[in-house]
Amino acid sequence: MTAADFELAYGVLPEAMLLATPSGRILAANEAAAALLNRGVLELAATTISDIAARPENVARLLSLFSRNGRLMPGALTFKNGASEIVCRVEGALLPTPDSKALLLRLQPQDDAVKRFRALNDRITELNREIFDRKQVARASTLLSAIVDSSDDAIVSKDLNATIMSWNKAAERLFGYTAAEAVGQSITLIIPPERINEESEILARLKRGERIDHFETIRMRKDGTRLNVSLTISPVKDVDGRIVGAPKIARDITARIRQEKALREANEALQRANADLEQFAYSAAHDLQEPLRMISLYSELLQQRFGGKLGAKGDEYIRFTVEGAARMESLLRDLRIYTQASTTEYGAGGEADANEVLKKALLNLEVAIKESGASIISAGLPRVPLHEFQLEQIFQNLIGNAIRYRSNKPPCIHVSALPQDNEWRFSVQDNGIGIDPKFKEQIFGIFKRLHSASEYPGTGMGLAICQRIIERTGGRIWVESELGRGSTFYFTIPCPEPAADRSGAEELFDSSGRG
Repeated sequence: MTAADFELAYGVLPEAMLLATPSGRILAANEAAAALLNRGVLELAATTISDIAARPENVARLLSLFSRNGRLMPGALTFKNGASEIVCRVEGALLPTPDSKALLLRLQPQDDAVKRFRALNDRITELNREIFDRKQVARASTLLSAIVDSSDDAIVSKDLNATIMSWNKAAERLFGYTAAEAVGQSITLIIPPERINEESEILARLKRGERIDHFETIRMRKDGTRLNVSLTISPVKDVDGRIVGAPKIARDITARIRQEKALREANEALQRANADLEQFAYSAAHDLQEPLRMISLYSELLQQRFGGKLGAKGDEYIRFTVEGAARMESLLRDLRIYTQASTTEYGAGGEADANEVLKKALLNLEVAIKESGASIISAGLPRVPLHEFQLEQIFQNLIGNAIRYRSNKPPCIHVSALPQDNEWRFSVQDNGIGIDPKFKEQIFGIFKRLHSASEYPGTGMGLAICQRIIERTGGRIWVESELGRGSTFYFTIPCPEPAADRSGAEELFDSSGRG
């Protein structure tokens, strides 16, 4: 094939085509290829495939495989497209030339198969109207046959009686019938008995001139096995505008359907496991309360009645028992809160005034605030779509941590919120001991602590509770901190409408803890 032959045969097609030597030197390109690669036709003809590829080593590998096998295997290449890149599937065929042989390459942008088919079908319809010369008809027919046979998708044409008119090589591979076995037979050859009614519905839609896109169904191979396919079918008209048949693209989606089913089943199993785990955690936390109260009660009685009578060791053992019971009670309380945050009990539909909720949280922390001399300042907080209980837990845990992990200076804590598109971004900033950045993800884990309980009391559940509540709203929580430089915890709460800005600041507690 010469460059002139290439221009005559392939220049009119909407698909990007290149004619190249087996070594990769480009002999000719059509207008579609020039437009796709953002270069001129003559410019492409003066280059090599490696020159226009973003990664030349992949070109060498593709051509090396061709030289070993005698045919070009389909593969993906990334081409330069001005300042950007475009990934294409490269398919090819070996054609004779006056001197030796040449490669006919077709460049297909990723995920563009249906668009290609539509453009190709529209162009073929135009050719049917425009081409009257027998020689041109023969050339166009040969060209169309080459394109159809080189496709990875099964392409089948049928008339309005459902009789198969053509059957490409991909159809042979997919369904197991040769073209000789399929052509002339009814398309019901590959339709399972329980889906026969689909064909009459498809034919009725085609006769009305409708195009059918991505129709997912089941088809049957020659050996009786079933496979999932996605069908794209378009009506074809003759020169008088009458619908005479339909080409059909069938794509095997069996692997995708299996993956979706496996993923769906895995998600369902995970949801069941999570629900069972949350129910168990809540039940365990609830059922352990009564025996724990007994332990706590009798430990305190021991301390009251026998304190100082059992010696230093005895007093120490009793103290350990009392402190252990108190810590267990705190752990169970936090575990119940954590499981409540994991359910829909306080789900969507609530709305909270963050200013009022913050005041409630600070009342709960009043003793700690007074003892530490903390000052908490808030800046005009908004109303947010969150239940008051949930927001109160977030404020109470974040501010409680800021007081607990304070430096040798009185805690100074600033609470604010800023609108960002369809969400509010809250921040809780302190001047405490800070956090090593390498632990900024670890601290949100359940029961995760960076210090011992003797250094800083707590259960290690507070940040996990905050994260669970916030993530269930569709928001996120993170921290920015350095050791010795304090911490700022950020969290977002999505809003159904764009957030509106609010201004103003209100000092809720001064350094002495007075409201």
